[in-house]
Amino acid sequence: MTRMPKLNPKEIVANNAKPKVLVCGCLPPPYFGHSVMYKMLMESSFPAKMQVRFLNMHFWSYQTNKKITIKKILKMVKYYFQYICVIVFWRPQYVLYNSSFYRMPFSKDFLFCSTGIAFGCRFVFHDHGQYVRELYKSLSSWQRAMLTWILRHATGSIVMGARARLSYEGLMDMAKIFIVPGVVEDTAILDVKPNKPTGDFLNVLYFSHMSRSKGVFVALEAVAQILKACRNTMVTFGGPIENNEVALQLERLQKEYSCRVRYLGYVEDLHERTAIFRGADVFMFPTLRDVFGLVLLHAMAESLPIVASREGAIPEIIPDENHGFLFEKGNARALADQVMALLQNKEQRQLMGTLNRRRFEEVYSLEKYGASMIDVFLSL
Repeated sequence: MTRMPKLNPKEIVANNAKPKVLVCGCLPPPYFGHSVMYKMLMESSFPAKMQVRFLNMHFWSYQTNKKITIKKILKMVKYYFQYICVIVFWRPQYVLYNSSFYRMPFSKDFLFCSTGIAFGCRFVFHDHGQYVRELYKSLSSWQRAMLTWILRHATGSIVMGARARLSYEGLMDMAKIFIVPGVVEDTAILDVKPNKPTGDFLNVLYFSHMSRSKGVFVALEAVAQILKACRNTMVTFGGPIENNEVALQLERLQKEYSCRVRYLGYVEDLHERTAIFRGADVFMFPTLRDVFGLVLLHAMAESLPIVASREGAIPEIIPDENHGFLFEKGNARALADQVMALLQNKEQRQLMGTLNRRRFEEVYSLEKYGASMIDVFLSL
């Protein structure tokens, strides 16, 4: 099979030739970590500096997450056919492929990766997880050989934090792994009024998938302690509910504390989400399993003080106590204590929010994200 010509990055710049990049990802709706990241990628300077074609591969939904369905299989066949056609007729130098290294989609990922490599494309993982080592340990010996093969033959992997990069040790050449943090919209220019609760209450916000992995049960336990101790406080929840167990516990909390617990459901609209964040005084994110936590960037963009669990790249987003409080994941008592400490100190809330907004502008801007992605491809 004829291999694709390999271009020298310096020659690309000198000749003003834009590398062809086939991006295999997903765009919203629905709005979740991966789809938001690709929306931002396509709005950054990256498509202007590269020749980009986007293959919108929509497998994920809140309803069928971690489930194999006939509809997903049919979609895979369709996307694979489109993938082959683009590679054969458009002949990209690079394939940027969305991957989180989970066991269930591994066969699909291997199919797309091995095909791209066989056609001579430089295959780059866009790794939105940190679970490559977990995947390796869970596979059979022959599946491990498959994973090792694609990691050895891939051109590189883009990860979202230092911890994710470390998960590749012994599995992939560390020189091939690049750190590019996540990004979200800068909502500062939006003319949106805060969605504040009625009454003279301080408002604590939980805005994420209301699931066990995102720490919703830790949040519910902590909220009961906060509302009992702080009568001038209420809590707002936003996000899709995972199952009936979550719904029942939330309902119990609402009955016990009446109008002091709000649930706003699943919110997709940018303006509505911005209004919710602007109506909060403290943001909490007690996730148990996460990579980066894009929702923290939404909070930083709106100058909110943050309390979050130590998980994934969160300690890289919140580097010290000036920008937020971190606690050991699963510790509801620590979460409640840290939230209440902020509720009782208006000056600290304001200072922390100001520093978070500054950090958002300096580290997590769309301009910086686009430039970082371009640098990765030119350095490959």
